[in-house]
Amino acid sequence: MQLIKTHKYWRLLEILPGLLTWTAILLPVFLSMYKPELVSIFVIVYTTFWLFRSFRLSIDLIRGYRKTKIAMDTDWNELLDYVENPQHLDTAIQNLSTRRTAENRKLENVYRNVAQEMNHLKTINQYKKPSEILHAILFVTYKEPLAIVKQSIKSYAESVYSSQNMILVFSGEESDKTNAEQYAKEITKEFSHHFKKIITTIHPKGLPGEIPGKSANATWAAKTLLAYIDAEKIPYENVILSNFDADTVVDKQYFSELTFRYLLEENRGIKTYQPTHFYHNNIWEVPMVIRMLSLSSTFVRLAESMDTAHYKSFSSRSMGLQSAVDSDFWDVGIIPEDSRQYWTSYTRYDGHNELVQVYTPIYMDAVQSETFWSTCKDQYKQLRRWSWGVTDFPFVVLNLLNNKNIPFFKRWHAIFSLLLDHFYWATTPILLTFTGWLPQLLNNDYRDSVLSYNVPRLAAGMLNIAAVGILVSAIITIQILPKRTDIGIWKRCSLIVQWIFVPLTSIFLVSIPAIESQTRLILNKRLDYQVTPKVRT
Repeated sequence: MQLIKTHKYWRLLEILPGLLTWTAILLPVFLSMYKPELVSIFVIVYTTFWLFRSFRLSIDLIRGYRKTKIAMDTDWNELLDYVENPQHLDTAIQNLSTRRTAENRKLENVYRNVAQEMNHLKTINQYKKPSEILHAILFVTYKEPLAIVKQSIKSYAESVYSSQNMILVFSGEESDKTNAEQYAKEITKEFSHHFKKIITTIHPKGLPGEIPGKSANATWAAKTLLAYIDAEKIPYENVILSNFDADTVVDKQYFSELTFRYLLEENRGIKTYQPTHFYHNNIWEVPMVIRMLSLSSTFVRLAESMDTAHYKSFSSRSMGLQSAVDSDFWDVGIIPEDSRQYWTSYTRYDGHNELVQVYTPIYMDAVQSETFWSTCKDQYKQLRRWSWGVTDFPFVVLNLLNNKNIPFFKRWHAIFSLLLDHFYWATTPILLTFTGWLPQLLNNDYRDSVLSYNVPRLAAGMLNIAAVGILVSAIITIQILPKRTDIGIWKRCSLIVQWIFVPLTSIFLVSIPAIESQTRLILNKRLDYQVTPKVRT
């Protein structure tokens, strides 16, 4: 199916998200002067909606955290051995059934579910053994410090899953050629005996149609890998492709759970396998405001992972090689490579490209620069780049409406969900913080009314109740952050205190970057790809 990448309505659709955002921000100002009652009604309805949304996010965050804890405590290699040797699984089930403790019954149910899944895959001729699987890791880099690069690659080599079943594709940029070639030489020397193979390559600059960035580099690296896979005659379905940022450190169990999830999926090769991102590599070294934003990103993604119908691929992730090939890897002419690749697959597979959650986490860097203000500036740029995913909207609308193989309501649900996500991203902190007080400030006649007196206080009361989500986040923060004996009492106390500043930081470092992205689209002022600097102190 030919994808639509240009259309007479493309610019109109680019303008629409920003137009809705600015309407939502400015309309209450004008209505407060002439129809303040409508603003008050809107405030009550919107705050009530956000109260229930906060409760749901809190519940999903707890569920996601529990699943992550379970995943990290699970012996995935043992389960892989049972997939490799089903007869061992039958024996294990029999042994557990003879000793009927509560724990054994629980484990027996897990084993029986695994056996049932394997039997189903055998009936549809899709059963594979772990020994058939090969991992390929795309590792793209641009001017990151060698120490960070080595720390990430070391985590792959030291996984409990054998790194002899992994191919590492190291891809630098021609514009950073001196560093890239030196890094490639040192990585090959230090890690070549750990991996099945290390492939090094340099992505040329100035290729036609490319915007310099991760998308173009990853596509170049993937095509270099594909040449090797084809030469070795390795079936695409046997290859799991991971597209990692340079600061991506994996938990020691990540590749084991990933392999297990992959093997037990039907039509596994066309699916994406999304890990949970913990921005923990340098979490204690960054300023409090950045620590809070990084944890918020972790928690939002963890909570969203419980809504499988709404969850989207993001940043470092894994997928079947077949899926990457079918979507022609990543669009080299755009910045948000993760979301665009997701929507490309969604279109090509008629809405059947499922996301499979991998609960074992991967660890990434929080934004950190040389000074506090430069760190805040770089954080703003990163969030602006993430919000630039709004550029997917015309692509999604035009390609989904053109694909009649996707059910009508599923197409429109996907379109409106994407639009609402970017609308909430840009407007929610501003609307919740300021709108309730606008009628009092801008309309003298309305100021002394009962509604004017009660609405802001009622809204504030509901937001205080919604703050239970902040309490949940604070408690989970204490549980998930890496334990350090050298961390003083102030930093530990700040784990609780920091959440008080959520409303303020959300305005300046969440809403405003999203508003800028959407406004840039209205004005047709494109964003250049800017790599977030990696600094460790």
